[in-house]
Amino acid sequence: MFAWRLLFREFKTGDVLTLLVALVVSVSTVTGIGLFVDRLQQSFEVQSANLLGADRSVRRDDPIPTEWIEAAKSDDLEVAQTASFSSMVFGGDGLQLAQITAVTSNYPLRGSYLVDDSMFGGGMSTVTPPKPGEIWLSSRLASLLSVSIGQQVRVGEASLTVSNYLVRDPGSATSAFSIAPRAVMNEADLAATEVIIPGSRVRYAFLYAGTPERLEAFDSLLKPKLNESERIRTPIERGERIGNTVNRAESFLLLAGTLAVVMSGVAMALASSRYVKRHLTQFAVMKTMGATPKRLVRLMTFQVSMITFIGIVLGSLLGLAVQEAIAGVLASLMTSGLPAPSLSKLWLGGATAVISVLAFCTPLLARLIQVPPLRVLQPNAELKGSAALLFIFGLIGMYLLMVVYAGGWMLPSIMMVALGAVTLLVLVLGWGLFRMSRLLSRQTTTGWQLGLAALHRRLIANLFQLLVFTLIIMLSLVLVGVQSNLIKDWQAQIPSDTPNHYLFNVQESQVGDISEFTSTSNIVASEWYPMVRGRVTHINGVASEELFPDRQNEPEIVERELNLTWADTLGEGTELIDGDFSAEGVSIEQEAAKEANVGLGDKLTINIGGLDYSLPITSIRSVNWQSMQPNFYLILPSSVLSDYQANYVSSVFLTDQTASKFYKFMANYPTVSMLNIGELLKQVQAIIAQLASALQIVLLFILGAGALVLIASVRSTLDERLEEGALLRTLGATKGIVRQALLVEFGSLGLFSGIVGAAGAELSLIGLQHFVFEMEVTFHPMLWLLGPLSGWLIVTIIGVFASRAVLKVPPIRLLRSI
Repeated sequence: MFAWRLLFREFKTGDVLTLLVALVVSVSTVTGIGLFVDRLQQSFEVQSANLLGADRSVRRDDPIPTEWIEAAKSDDLEVAQTASFSSMVFGGDGLQLAQITAVTSNYPLRGSYLVDDSMFGGGMSTVTPPKPGEIWLSSRLASLLSVSIGQQVRVGEASLTVSNYLVRDPGSATSAFSIAPRAVMNEADLAATEVIIPGSRVRYAFLYAGTPERLEAFDSLLKPKLNESERIRTPIERGERIGNTVNRAESFLLLAGTLAVVMSGVAMALASSRYVKRHLTQFAVMKTMGATPKRLVRLMTFQVSMITFIGIVLGSLLGLAVQEAIAGVLASLMTSGLPAPSLSKLWLGGATAVISVLAFCTPLLARLIQVPPLRVLQPNAELKGSAALLFIFGLIGMYLLMVVYAGGWMLPSIMMVALGAVTLLVLVLGWGLFRMSRLLSRQTTTGWQLGLAALHRRLIANLFQLLVFTLIIMLSLVLVGVQSNLIKDWQAQIPSDTPNHYLFNVQESQVGDISEFTSTSNIVASEWYPMVRGRVTHINGVASEELFPDRQNEPEIVERELNLTWADTLGEGTELIDGDFSAEGVSIEQEAAKEANVGLGDKLTINIGGLDYSLPITSIRSVNWQSMQPNFYLILPSSVLSDYQANYVSSVFLTDQTASKFYKFMANYPTVSMLNIGELLKQVQAIIAQLASALQIVLLFILGAGALVLIASVRSTLDERLEEGALLRTLGATKGIVRQALLVEFGSLGLFSGIVGAAGAELSLIGLQHFVFEMEVTFHPMLWLLGPLSGWLIVTIIGVFASRAVLKVPPIRLLRSI
């Protein structure tokens, strides 16, 4: 009961309340972001499985062995099959080459189709494939054939009824650049088409789904039966590039959230420091009255445990609301609802609370136990204890928090090094600024000069506050810059006539007519490139299977068949980095070269049409993929590829006015396939914008944690400020002068923080532009206005509010203390 009474009384003083609020902010930040990231990861795994259509798939050129199917079923796995092939589809008065997938009646095992009953509609979800005798056509295929729902088309020798327009099927996600429009039919009708004959190019897929344990067991059973060109594909593997994007977003959220946690920890340390200073005499009195150190330890343990428990409960509840708010902001980006938050992840917030208390509070509170009873008679006596040891203990706790939160040591280590560099820079600049303020305030008595003098008088405390708010303002401006300036800069650097349609499967005889039409119709088109399929099988004479056993860390140029081309000159959006482009050898894109660890002089063996060609790498190119021009990893000499039948590829920019005209013209070339990437570009912009909106929620917690740090920092010097206020009033200073001194002190601190923060944000954005977005570097004048202005306003308001008691202190306080 005594411990409870003390705890309730301490809530009225403000220090324990600051400690509790900092703990709640820390726990809620960790819990909110942690739960959201977990939901996002679960959703990504589910969606990746949906894109694959199953939990596992094996693709091969031969029909699926019956023994595989029976073995999977005997292991209680769901099994489905698909067969994909290219074939002519006849309907109306036309014909069109289509990419057709014949599926079993239980496909997909994961995910769903999107179909519509109106052409080019948005689609409705369904898990039921076409029935026997039916076929689903993509809107483009239906428009090319001039057929509608209810009419019949012919595939080989079978007539099938169009029952839906296909918007998306799971298999299409793995072949976005299919050379023909898509169609889906039931496998029961495949034999009737008679299109599968010896020598036909068919890609069979064996798909299965089940519990993780059964999947792992069956994977082990199936792997020995696969040949060199076959492997088990998983959803995460198929969604690898999407997963990288999600991981970057998670890292950014974790980076921002970690800073909020660190700020909250610092606020807790400051609040604990003031609490210790105010209770040293109280604990000394309790010792003189017979309280043993063991009893005091139980008292402190009880109070700290209760504060931690309350902080965990309140922080967890707030964290649940935070993750729901972030999910709501990003709801429009999700193709399906996020899974429910896993309450098992709440342990991360609890661990954060415990580590924060142990690292930032316990070492300081332990001093209360060590206070000697003599403190009653000598209240100003210095308390033994190493400040450096407390600082090191706090740094270790801060690092452990980052490691636990980020789930690894790399990000925390980088962040600690960056914090050290920024700290050193800010301390040097701050010391110079505060030194200058002292020179400007010599032999003066106005409020302005008193405020400037206070900056140097409380040098250590003000340097700390300068560092904290510089970091907060810098990160805030970076997030603002990413959301607004950087996105606008990126959009501005994408020309208005950037190609938004790719043309595939164009025969050489068709190139001239299409080029003439685009020219006379004022349609912007890129160059034409011949395209031949080939696969890299050896690097410097060593087979890829030996270089990358079990396909671990396999580079993309080895992983799959590549589109190869030849060219006499570098295309638009391409720059020669090294070597001779006109030499008789391979020109490789620089990122592909890095991934495969090859350079000039290395030899690649490429299999084309069953023949091997061993060629040296003679040049390395950089490619601007954002230009949306046709580009290739490998460009070979024309002497190698010119003997092969090539399809041509190009890209065009279509407006709303030219699109329908171009579509009608392309109906004359039914074998040509088009891919519309205009909507994809819009989706990318929407994703970036909404991720920035989600980061704003995290930013609120960072600002809240920073505000707590400033309040706790001001309160840690409150006793000193009260004495100064009383002294000034005793010497005749008015409230107006004291208020003016506070405004100048905190206003200058905020202004300095804003200026240094703006400089740091500008440098960060320049780094993002150059190294991450790979775009032309531009400056952002708005940051230099927003940084100092927001810093001055926010720091002044919070600082004056936290020290408002100084204005009310009566002069008699000083006289009584003498």
